[in-house]
Amino acid sequence: MQKKKYSLKRIVVVLISLVLATSIAQAAKSRKDHYYGRTPFEPTVTKEESRLLNVAMAVAATNTLQAVEILKIEGLEDASPAIDFAIGNLYFQAEKLDKAVDAYKASLNKMPKFRSSLMNLGRVYLLQNFPQKAIDVYQELVTDGQADADILMLLGHALLLENAPVSAESAYRQALLLSPKHSDAMLGLAKSLMLQERHAEGLALVGEILEGDQTSPELWALRSNAYLLMGKYAQAISTIEKARRLKCANSEMLATLGDLLLNKDQPQDALRAYKLAFQNNKPSVARILRAIDGFLMVGDPNSAEIMIKTADSILKKTPDLFEDEQTIKLLRLKAELAQQANRVSDAIKLCDEILRMDPLDAKTMLILAELQQDIGLLEDAVMTCERAARVKGYEADALVKQAQVEVRRERYDRAVPLLEAAQAFEHKPYVARYLDQIRRMID
Repeated sequence: MQKKKYSLKRIVVVLISLVLATSIAQAAKSRKDHYYGRTPFEPTVTKEESRLLNVAMAVAATNTLQAVEILKIEGLEDASPAIDFAIGNLYFQAEKLDKAVDAYKASLNKMPKFRSSLMNLGRVYLLQNFPQKAIDVYQELVTDGQADADILMLLGHALLLENAPVSAESAYRQALLLSPKHSDAMLGLAKSLMLQERHAEGLALVGEILEGDQTSPELWALRSNAYLLMGKYAQAISTIEKARRLKCANSEMLATLGDLLLNKDQPQDALRAYKLAFQNNKPSVARILRAIDGFLMVGDPNSAEIMIKTADSILKKTPDLFEDEQTIKLLRLKAELAQQANRVSDAIKLCDEILRMDPLDAKTMLILAELQQDIGLLEDAVMTCERAARVKGYEADALVKQAQVEVRRERYDRAVPLLEAAQAFEHKPYVARYLDQIRRMID
């Protein structure tokens, strides 16, 4: 029963709109330029157009595209720019941005300085990631003296996207002159200051905004990143911890907290932070791999194994999240874990699996050479090092590893030229000291 009433109402609305559209089209033929009112910045509408807009807006509450069709009247090219503007807004609402642009441009062809249409056209350009086009639009409004606080703020956003933080700062400051305490303009100003490495000024602004709104993850992230860039790691940890307690810390912030705690040699606290960071449905694979790597570096294989299980679970459920390089890195980290746990056979199998996937993975070759050395397969270790030395960027490390194998075989005279060659590729103080020790042993 409800459905019948609704259909009848729709029919009545459409019929009314057709009658209105006919009268508008007839009137438009006899009165061009009627829409230029007392100002060149906002158009006027006739009574018929006003009624049509009201009908369309009523329909838009339930069917946006139906409302567009109502406004697409015969002789639309002669109708008020307000009609084209309304069509643009409806397309904007329906997220059909290209059509919205066309409608706004149609209104501007009739009335080039139509303020509201220019403003919304700039918004669409920002959503389409065309910041320079948005800048051109908003600068035109500024030149005509038609820019309010919102327009200046949007101009600031566009300038930030175009990596022009100094100009963006100027736009945001003008917006704040017109609308003091405008939180979005203050946030934009803080970002522009931080991009200029004026972190202390940016932090002061963020602190002022946080006094009125402590629930924004973006503000807490901005504050913690500023402290990180200033090298104030204790303050960064404190900021993220506070955001966590307020339930405003996103996954990226919590993973950063894990990194910072790991660097402070607090692996258990880091593990808790990582677990919180990775409990959502789509955690960052790169972050998880970095966490595993960090736990292995600080010699905490248990925590590394927990993170590996997390990574395996994600790989099983959503393999598309892993790039080929990341899948290989996970296998390599598993090999390093097996090596630390003295499970040499498992580690070698993992290295062989990786090298079947990528025969030029020099990092894995160096792990394999070390494993072969540990179990006494010295000739195999030498050959693996020679393979690794042929991969660009790994020549020095491979030569040093091969020299270590030769020292294990007590062939010191062979180790010396290998170390000298390694130093020619990349001079390292610890290799120089090792080379001196070998020379003394030969003497």
